[in-house]
Amino acid sequence: MTALALVRGTMIAATVAWAAGEALMRQSSASDRLARAIWTLGIALAFVHVVLAFQLVYAWDHEAAVIATVRQTADRFGHGWRGGLYVNYVFLAIWFADVCWWWLAPASRAARPPRLEAARFVLFTFMFFNGAVVFASGIGRLIGIAAVSVALLAPLARRQRFLST
Repeated sequence: MTALALVRGTMIAATVAWAAGEALMRQSSASDRLARAIWTLGIALAFVHVVLAFQLVYAWDHEAAVIATVRQTADRFGHGWRGGLYVNYVFLAIWFADVCWWWLAPASRAARPPRLEAARFVLFTFMFFNGAVVFASGIGRLIGIAAVSVALLAPLARRQRFLST
């Protein structure tokens, strides 16, 4: 396995964990422990992805990572932006904070305002759509499309189940 395949593979696995977590957290409370474990696995894999990317691709050169991100953005959109990597750092911090909240105060997290949960869901979906569909290729993009679809359909499945009971 090449270094790049290992780096990409960890993020593909994190994407699958995110989608599974999104789907499971919308199920019955019986699946709460599994959802939380998968949610935690997802952020852990995302952190492993970052460490492997810096070790194997960028040789711990942050500026090289910024330049590569700018180049990738310019290739997709015709204009590069130096802030893209920092947006990813903020996203990972939010995901990590959510995982910590779930482990430390699950009742509080479950009772958070619906607007906050909706904002979290929109942010995560946006980030994964960009990372796993727009900026991905090959099998990674196919898995990304499937993962984003699962995450988007999960709230609809819960609503449908609620309406049919």
